[in-house]
Amino acid sequence: MKKVIFCISVVTLLVIVVCGYLVQQSRAEERSVKEKMQVMVQEKKAVNVQSKATDVNQAFLRMLFGNQSMEDKQKQAKIETTAKGFAMAFPSVGEPQKETDLQVVNEIDHIEMYHREGDAGSYQFLTVIEVTTSVNNIRSTNKMLIQTILVKKKQQFLVDNVLILTNL
Repeated sequence: MKKVIFCISVVTLLVIVVCGYLVQQSRAEERSVKEKMQVMVQEKKAVNVQSKATDVNQAFLRMLFGNQSMEDKQKQAKIETTAKGFAMAFPSVGEPQKETDLQVVNEIDHIEMYHREGDAGSYQFLTVIEVTTSVNNIRSTNKMLIQTILVKKKQQFLVDNVLILTNL
């Protein structure tokens, strides 16, 4: 009878030890899954921010090279840029505009963007843009490399700098 009780005690002790081990393994796996979830959430936030910056950059370039009047472009740019960015995009603001009878039409043929994250949530974009310009029905195509720097102010991205680096 003592042997039976001893065997039952040993089996019960083994079951308790195995159950404890399985609970510890389960907790460790749960912590690992939670950490992975947090990393994925952070990566998703970074991708969303990056996507938003890319959208703002593309919208700004489409506005800059679009067919709107210069006044409309400047009004829109004041919303989408910092003071420095506005001065870089429209350096001749304030100078008297000459009236001409030229008919200018721009078409954006291709936009290709490359970016990297800068300091304090800023993004630097290098954009290859191909624009066909028609002046009085005479067409010419330009391919340019444009650098834009976007900064985040008040939960939105604003263009802080824009430079046409070169014609390709």
